Amino acid sequence: MTTRSVETFRSGFALALASLFLLPAAAASEGARRSLGEQLAFTVNNLGLQNSLDLSWTWPLSESRNPLLSDAHFALGVTHTLTPSYTRLGAWAELSPLSVLDLQAGVEPTAYFGTFHSLMSFDSYSDPFDHDSLAARGAGSFGTAARVFVSPRLKMKAGPVVASASANFEWWRSNAAGPLFYEPARDTLLKADGDALMTTNSVLLYQRTPASGGRLAGGLIHQLTYVWDAPENKIQTLGILMTREFGSKRFGLPHPRVLGIVSYYLDDPSKKHQISATLALGFRPGP
Repeated sequence: MTTRSVETFRSGFALALASLFLLPAAAASEGARRSLGEQLAFTVNNLGLQNSLDLSWTWPLSESRNPLLSDAHFALGVTHTLTPSYTRLGAWAELSPLSVLDLQAGVEPTAYFGTFHSLMSFDSYSDPFDHDSLAARGAGSFGTAARVFVSPRLKMKAGPVVASASANFEWWRSNAAGPLFYEPARDTLLKADGDALMTTNSVLLYQRTPASGGRLAGGLIHQLTYVWDAPENKIQTLGILMTREFGSKRFGLPHPRVLGIVSYYLDDPSKKHQISATLALGFRPGP
């Protein structure tokens, strides 16, 4: 079985979201609050492995205790992602004028190694790009791409129930021979000379505090990938998400978090009505 790239943004979003809600809010303080986190994720259908490292600095914008303002902040960050088929290094900025609203924008260049069917060119959106079709095309080639994105997110908490809904508006460009190329993280075809897509992520969780400390949460996750010029290649999943964060050092790791997702493909060019799964382990140094 040939390894394909992990579904980078999907598992990354889920773990970041769980981290957002499960960690206690830091008190406002002068100066920037630095946060460093790492996560390792494994997925099935698509099969893949990914390691990501996130470093950010956050400045509080309000000292108010009003729930709508207490988490207002500005943040800057960098993210490095490594899989068997590519590496990415991104930078982003985030403005949260309200505790319930995040507005993020960033840029993320990518280098593809030429392994596991990337980077690979296609002639048309209608070309098949399922596992067998990619394998039949042979080896990929070294190449580069970049995406620019804008991402608004709404979030809320009511007692033990937490929810989040976000949309990523993305613009891609690649040096692939084209006219299209297969992007393994988005698992879709994009125009090499420039293309646009949207992804959405919605999560509804119920969380509790176990007697041993930390947080335990479970709920539903819905995800959508939509290329504006190729609606026939829409990808839509609905799944169950479970996450456990430990409040202290476990397994030799500081503040480890374990997350699992099992999803059902509602729409996909080749995987409709199939099941996918994600298992991720993350940790963050610090108190």
